[in-house]
Amino acid sequence: MKKSLLIFVLLLLITAVSFPQLKKEEAAKFIRADDLKTYISFLASDKLKGRFAGTPENAIAAEYIAKRFSELGLKPFIEPRVPAKKKEAEEELKFEVSDEPPVPSPAEKYYQKFFLLKTQFDSVNTWLKVKSSFGSSTVETGFFLKKDFFISGKIDQNLSLNSKVVFLGFGIEKGEDGYSDYLTKEGKEIDIKDKVVLIVDSYPEEENPEGTYAKSRNVMYKNLRKKSELAFEKGALAVIAVASPIGNNPPFIVKNESMMHTFSKPNYSLPELGSEAAHPVIHIGNEVTNELFRTSGTTLKEIIRKINKEKKGNALELPGCEFNIKINMLIKSVPVVNVVGIIEGSDPVLKDEYVVVGAHFDHIGMGETGVMSKDNIGQIHNGADDNASGTAGVMEVAEAMSKVKPKRSVVFIAFNAEELGMMGSRYYAYQFPWRPVDKAVGMVNMDMIGRNESELLWIGGIFYSSDMKEVVENANKQAGTGFELLYNVGLLTFASDQGPFIRREVPAVFFFAGMHDDYHMPSDDVQKINFKKVERVAKLAFETANHIANTSDLPEFRPLGMDEKTVLVRESLEKQKRIRPKK
Repeated sequence: MKKSLLIFVLLLLITAVSFPQLKKEEAAKFIRADDLKTYISFLASDKLKGRFAGTPENAIAAEYIAKRFSELGLKPFIEPRVPAKKKEAEEELKFEVSDEPPVPSPAEKYYQKFFLLKTQFDSVNTWLKVKSSFGSSTVETGFFLKKDFFISGKIDQNLSLNSKVVFLGFGIEKGEDGYSDYLTKEGKEIDIKDKVVLIVDSYPEEENPEGTYAKSRNVMYKNLRKKSELAFEKGALAVIAVASPIGNNPPFIVKNESMMHTFSKPNYSLPELGSEAAHPVIHIGNEVTNELFRTSGTTLKEIIRKINKEKKGNALELPGCEFNIKINMLIKSVPVVNVVGIIEGSDPVLKDEYVVVGAHFDHIGMGETGVMSKDNIGQIHNGADDNASGTAGVMEVAEAMSKVKPKRSVVFIAFNAEELGMMGSRYYAYQFPWRPVDKAVGMVNMDMIGRNESELLWIGGIFYSSDMKEVVENANKQAGTGFELLYNVGLLTFASDQGPFIRREVPAVFFFAGMHDDYHMPSDDVQKINFKKVERVAKLAFETANHIANTSDLPEFRPLGMDEKTVLVRESLEKQKRIRPKK
């Protein structure tokens, strides 16, 4: 064995030496506001340009976190491998093997490497054509993306469709008094399998604000996404969406400028989880609409007025009309990493079980995605609160945990690409966990923990484990953090990296200090962070994770009933009003 390899192995052995054991109260003192300020100031500096996933600056942030994990003596995610015997390896690989295998850098040992699939509509090579037949003559008319139409929905592959078009009214299957847009004027159900359907993005009698549909809260009457999903469930190849011709609509480009911008941006996915079936929703303007109805002997406005008058569906296949669309995608593979460090449990049996402590370290960069105003595109979004604060919390909890000897293992993860759809946590939870996910006994996530009133802290994940509520409330007392704990997090339950773990039925908790006006703005800067509050949240996370890592009474996964959720939300709103009476 060469000298350099021997040194490397010795370093790994030193890393594996047991941590000095302290009482948890003494260990918690290593979570300090000054350290948190140092971490956040670096991660949220202009130098890192917002840490957008896949950028060199995001890689700098990953290296910074990995080096800190190494300094703390955390076990690397990638276990060092003993090189195969040279002769055996040469025989298997059919070429000469170096005496010394490449040694990863100290940071790379902590990387969980994966790829994102970046897809974007190719506006030059994506087109739409309508072929209209008049007896023996045919006219073909072409239209342009982002001028005459745009496409929504997730599509990660090239797609070509050539189909007849079925007019499906408002896309409502079960309306009032037996109304259905899936019925022809004769009352027969129309077949849309393997066809393109056209849906008017509105509802019957839209001109009457006192009408049944106008007042209804049924999402299947007014929500285009839900109507489209129903059509795809019934076998439709694509949905054409058109604005109602009733009333005065602004020009197509003006009305849809914001949506066009949103859906022209790149989409990201995890190729390992497989491609979903393409479900394109094609939004068209008046020019395309007129061409579709050119050979039908009527207009869309006349059909809608007839439906509103007769209060019955009028589904039909548009005669003499053929719809052809070619969707080309720009596709790129983007390498990214999660940063993973491990404290192995001290109990010979329980160490195979583990607690995850995590936070995402990426942000929205220069406004590449998630920007609150298009005027801010191109400006640095430092993301001090979102989520340099939570990332710093993970590093401090790791330091405190390194001073004790938990019975179960604790896995610390700085997740990447959360802003692109929780890609890092989804990859870990579904594709490549340190140990099988069913060995994960709990998950603690920190996201945006440095703003708003010092006494307020929102807790997510409790709707899926009342046991976790008890654990956190006891931890709040034990750690002396003194938070007023609120549970009215709504849809945020699945909006951060605890989401994939909850979906895998792992009891999880989400610490969140609340929204603010600087969310996804260039103004989310370090000088606005309450470092003492971040310290307290990190101490609460440490107490929570340490309890789960040592307890004989593990929290269970149990979705709460609606009545239980309602009580929690009502109580939380009352507490919140007492502290923020004017908000």
